[in-house]
Amino acid sequence: MGQSLRGGSQTTASLTRSEDPVIRTFFKAIDGPIRRYMTAIGCGADPLRARNTGDYRIEGCWSVRLRSNGFHANHVHPRGWLSSACYIQLPKAAKAGGHEGWIKFGEPGTPTGGGLAAERYVEPSEGRLVLFPSYMWHGTMPFSGDDHRMTIAFDVAPT
Repeated sequence: MGQSLRGGSQTTASLTRSEDPVIRTFFKAIDGPIRRYMTAIGCGADPLRARNTGDYRIEGCWSVRLRSNGFHANHVHPRGWLSSACYIQLPKAAKAGGHEGWIKFGEPGTPTGGGLAAERYVEPSEGRLVLFPSYMWHGTMPFSGDDHRMTIAFDVAPT
């Protein structure tokens, strides 16, 4: 209930509580990219930059495994400031061109008059970390084949 994934499974406990050394290393590895992203957006009066304090905490972190034809319905992250997708394992279809398994931005998850299409698609690659404002509508395109798509996602909040 209340989750965006269709055709897959998601960890129920936040990975921030994990003592697994690989998961702990993941959090060390994402610190630099998060800080560079915060520096790149800078400070300002708009809703995104006004919250940039220069420091952060991970608000929640989970892993998602999608199977063939699986996807994320378009959604936002109301508890985050910045959100993410880190690609761990990709299906062959995501590497074959087209948009199978890609993340998309800007298409609302609720009906709108005239319909609004996605404004941007980002091609996944294993190891790629995509960061974006949590208020952005985002979802993923379904993919074909017998393999899986594994991601780690997290939300960032300013401290």
